[in-house]
Amino acid sequence: MHMYMIDSPAILEKHGSQIEEAYWRLRREILSGNLPPGQKLRIEFLRRQYGFGASGIREALSRLVSEGLVESEPQRGFSVSPISREELRDITASRQVIEVEALRQAIQHGPFEWETRVVAARYTLERFEISMTDDSPEVIMNWEHANRQFHMTLISGCPLRWLLRFTEQLYDQSQRYRHRTTLRRAVPRAGLSTDHAELVDATLKRDAERACAALTQHIGHLAKIAEDRIFGQSGA
Repeated sequence: MHMYMIDSPAILEKHGSQIEEAYWRLRREILSGNLPPGQKLRIEFLRRQYGFGASGIREALSRLVSEGLVESEPQRGFSVSPISREELRDITASRQVIEVEALRQAIQHGPFEWETRVVAARYTLERFEISMTDDSPEVIMNWEHANRQFHMTLISGCPLRWLLRFTEQLYDQSQRYRHRTTLRRAVPRAGLSTDHAELVDATLKRDAERACAALTQHIGHLAKIAEDRIFGQSGA
């Protein structure tokens, strides 16, 4: 006689926690480039490498497939999504529509408390820039984290939740390309600091046209640097 038991809440909670941990760990490894584009993601290898259960890793990979960071093919399993010049341009153009519109909405609807968050995020990023004394991967990743927080705070006054969600996904996709350049050769941050100062000034003055034009140019500028460094210069 066989007895079947429903998993206890503690077991279910532990399994769910493993999925979350595996998801965030693998996501971070992909975005940072530690798991490079095109790499096969074999369950057994990932289980040994990161110490998660096979089922947790499989669930995490399925979530990453839905985000476009991982691909899955029948009979071939999972692999990190490849990169290409064409995709980078697609991501860039999409950011220049969606992220810029999110900023416009934030300027139109963001409360005073949002303005204080923008100022604080800019200050934090500026302090990172001042304190950076080398271009080690750890230092660059810390700066990248502060930079992401700045960009997400800038649009956080937007009342449209789905627009914010799409913006985050596109930012992370572009960051995958950025990390293939910044961790090898840092992007000059003097120009970025000037871009950010212009963005904050226009945003706090509620000058939507100026702020959106500045963000459009900023996104395109960084994408062009990444494209040239990864794929070589192109006349197109």
